[in-house]
Amino acid sequence: MKEFRYRRRRTAAAGMFLAGVVLVSLIQTARAEPDTAALVRDYLEAIKERDVGKALRIARVDRPEGEAGRFLVPEALDEDWTIVRITETFASDYSDHAEVTVVLAGEDRKRHESTVKVLKENGGLRIEEPLVTWRFAMTPLLYVEVGKVRIPFRKGPDAASVEYRLLPGFYRFYQGRPQSLVSVKPAQEPVLPGDGDVHREIAGSPTFTVTPAGQRAVSAAYNAFIDQCAKARGRPDATCPFGFESAGYVRTRDEIVLDPEAISWKVRKYPTIVALPGGGGLELVDRERGAVELHGIGRVQEDGPKRRFTVTCDALSNSLHAAVGMDGKISIIPAGRRLGQGAPIRETCRQAPLLVR
Repeated sequence: MKEFRYRRRRTAAAGMFLAGVVLVSLIQTARAEPDTAALVRDYLEAIKERDVGKALRIARVDRPEGEAGRFLVPEALDEDWTIVRITETFASDYSDHAEVTVVLAGEDRKRHESTVKVLKENGGLRIEEPLVTWRFAMTPLLYVEVGKVRIPFRKGPDAASVEYRLLPGFYRFYQGRPQSLVSVKPAQEPVLPGDGDVHREIAGSPTFTVTPAGQRAVSAAYNAFIDQCAKARGRPDATCPFGFESAGYVRTRDEIVLDPEAISWKVRKYPTIVALPGGGGLELVDRERGAVELHGIGRVQEDGPKRRFTVTCDALSNSLHAAVGMDGKISIIPAGRRLGQGAPIRETCRQAPLLVR
């Protein structure tokens, strides 16, 4: 009887041992990950750890030269995201590549799925497109900001945008440093692996809002701009918000003054404006027009004597934009200047009466 109980215990122990071996084997099998998926996982984990050098080594890619790689630094990366799932979804002994599906989630837990192509080469596995080309459209800011990295906006061939290479992950654009003049709603932007040279554009996003301090700063900068223009002796620069069409005459509501000379300007009233965010800058809109007085000498009649005259001209903000620089200061610029376009000729005196002495 004792021998029977001993045999039964030994059989049970052997069964438990065998079951344990099978369980460990199943766990190891479940944990085993194809080399392709493991490569993509290692790459993304290095990015999440903000180890840019390690990520580039894993991807076997060199840092782009010049401006293109300016944001391939830890300070540009955001850490608040997770790797939800990485699975090999296509593999064949007869194919030169495999496909790995990646699911990432940001701070809002929304899932974003993409496919990464992994090439099979003699030197081993390699991610086909480890970096993403991202196009930044022109904004009211004279710089591009990714994470905590801010650099001047240097327009590309199409003038209205500029491109940089980014690592996959999640980013915060134009949110890295405090900005009191314009505000951006805090948000993450997914930059998905496998996008490669797909040119994603953030034109219109994020949305900029001009703060009350920003409105005051734009108004002060615009008034200073008008003061500078009023120092002109003769026709002001075409970028100024007032002027007359030709150096040979001044057109007014009543008469045309010929051969004007000894021209000077005096600001009579500053405009009331509001700044509205637009693609090329902060658009200036007149709530109440300004007024600048033109003084000079000229002939009211072609064969008449030269006489002193005065005419009050409008100061018009249309075709002018404001932009925020790297240093947080406001610049007043013609709407087309950032696109390489010239300023239109302004004629703002023709609606006013002519006073002749």
